[in-house]
Amino acid sequence: MYIKRITFLVTIFLLGILNIKVCAQRDILSPGVFSSAQIEGVIGQKMRNCVENGVMAKNYELYTVPFKNKLDNGGGFHGEFWGKWYTSAALAYAWQPTVAYRDILDKSASELIKTQDADGRLSSYSRAEDFGYWDIWGRKYALLGLIAHYDQTGDKKSLRAACRATDALIEIAGPGKKKLTETGLQIIGSLSSCSVLEPVVLVYERSGDKKYLDFAEYLVKLWSEPNTYNPKGLRLVEDALAGVDPILIAAPKGYEMMSCYEGLCELYRVTGEKRLLDAAVKFGKSVLKKEIMIVGSGSSGELWCDGANRQTEMLEQPMETCVTVTWMKLCYKLLQLTGDPVWADNMEVSLYNALMGAMIDEGEWWAYFSPLIGERMPSPMQVPVCESSCCVANGPRGLLITPGWSVMKSKSGPVINLYSKGNWTQKLETGTELKITQETNYPEDKDILIRIDLPKPEQFTVSLRIPAWSKNMNLTVNDEKIDCVPGTYAQIKREWKNGDQIQLEMDLRGRIIRAPGSVNDLAVMRGPIVLALDNRVVKNENFNLWLLPQGTQWVQKDELGGLKYVLPKPTHTTDSPDQYIELIPSATKPSDVWMAFEVPFLYRYTHFFDHKQINLVMCDYASAGNQYSGKNLFRVWLPQPLFMNDIFPENTWHILYREGDTRPVVPLKK
Repeated sequence: MYIKRITFLVTIFLLGILNIKVCAQRDILSPGVFSSAQIEGVIGQKMRNCVENGVMAKNYELYTVPFKNKLDNGGGFHGEFWGKWYTSAALAYAWQPTVAYRDILDKSASELIKTQDADGRLSSYSRAEDFGYWDIWGRKYALLGLIAHYDQTGDKKSLRAACRATDALIEIAGPGKKKLTETGLQIIGSLSSCSVLEPVVLVYERSGDKKYLDFAEYLVKLWSEPNTYNPKGLRLVEDALAGVDPILIAAPKGYEMMSCYEGLCELYRVTGEKRLLDAAVKFGKSVLKKEIMIVGSGSSGELWCDGANRQTEMLEQPMETCVTVTWMKLCYKLLQLTGDPVWADNMEVSLYNALMGAMIDEGEWWAYFSPLIGERMPSPMQVPVCESSCCVANGPRGLLITPGWSVMKSKSGPVINLYSKGNWTQKLETGTELKITQETNYPEDKDILIRIDLPKPEQFTVSLRIPAWSKNMNLTVNDEKIDCVPGTYAQIKREWKNGDQIQLEMDLRGRIIRAPGSVNDLAVMRGPIVLALDNRVVKNENFNLWLLPQGTQWVQKDELGGLKYVLPKPTHTTDSPDQYIELIPSATKPSDVWMAFEVPFLYRYTHFFDHKQINLVMCDYASAGNQYSGKNLFRVWLPQPLFMNDIFPENTWHILYREGDTRPVVPLKK
């Protein structure tokens, strides 16, 4: 028996390693080694706060209680919390592999495995409630956590537990059994259950056992079949390929839907079936066009809502943090599989705006929803048993994937996606160790200096992400100018030597953004940063203001005594050129505001002459409203004209959280 067990484990290990290598060959870009990314600057500090004060400070023993005591009988969702927290903790350990963090991972995984039944079943529901509302959803997260432990530690007990848990799932939901497309909440069309596809494929990748691949392919076939929940079938592949808007695919639950497409990405990795990748890419681009708002997230009440066109409205419960995180994770997979920098561009926007804005500065808590107008509000204590909320457990996953995509690896050399102070190391294809050091205060400043450290000269390609918005920029290598095109990678192939320097000068001009669904609503961005008005620095006044773009033509007639005025022009045409606006760093700003700029507005205080310029201070979106108080109000979209006496609606927390009359607060530290 002992020999058979060893043979089984060795076989799993060898097949898994072989299969992972095969899958990795489908990646255009590979993640960097997390522990080699020494990220500093504002992102590095946010990550450290998130890990030290949030993820690794949690009472992790609480997360296994729902599995021990079957707390979800009757329809609860406690089962998701262990896997969400655990995958965050695994990312934290990958970035900072300390003995203390490893101990937390090992102990928590061991405690979860102890709750596993003899037949491998691993659920926070009792056996009598198999397929309860969130049963499969919770099992999915348990599998993701076990796989994360195996990936970080090589502990085969976790892989074996994941295999056994998947076996138990196949036993009740395999071919000829209960269809997973007819389980979970009917109102969201079984998307929560179907998202188990991702960990099932991951189990196959690591075990090499074809029965898991067979089950994954069977599940995707079920998506195309009519069922009691979806009379036409989920049609996730077919509708994505046909360009159907996300809001019209299956049920419009954004988070769970994107999780299903994450699974398709993994299935493409192991099968090479391009139709699956094409569906995921087309879906991602459709989400970007139809649902993602200016700060890099989407949803209203956790649902797709045609958000790109409706983002200037006072939306109920906008931009769930779980949606932000899953959007970033889907972009991360698509970046790996396609090498298209559009996904990195969008991760950068989400990172600096929606995600950073949702995290309480010290990292111990997160927002559930993030508005574009009104006030910020921390997530309520959604599940007291776990002392957490879905978004508090999930938010760190979006932030802590940053080391993986910041500097990636291609067959030809390093690929730099994130510009931040810090240093990264990676091995080239030849085995030579390369160190990349960035000296920069980007995105506060436009200048980026990248230094190459090598033990000996070697030829390879350094690829640099040139953001699509950076239309007027400079790139040099050792003072030699290099041509670059916005929205692509600048690929510099040469013999690199120790001490070579790359310099980038980003185009950080203020850009005026016109709302997709409203020609009279404008916003201001600087690089990847969305700017907002905040009532700490802007007060209500009884007049209208208009944004004043650079190049605005002032008319001055001497015979009228030198009176200045601006003549109106059409507000929108299909071929409108990019509009820029002067931004002057503000000399004063609140201490907890990261960036602030004086922005010029036009004041028309009489009919058609004697106009003047008035400057208002705007700050970065993540800092706007960051006191999480009903007294700290902000707004992003600026209707033209902007009536200054009515710019900050009050008491908006009532449409962010409707379950009581008490405004949620950040829990006190214990």
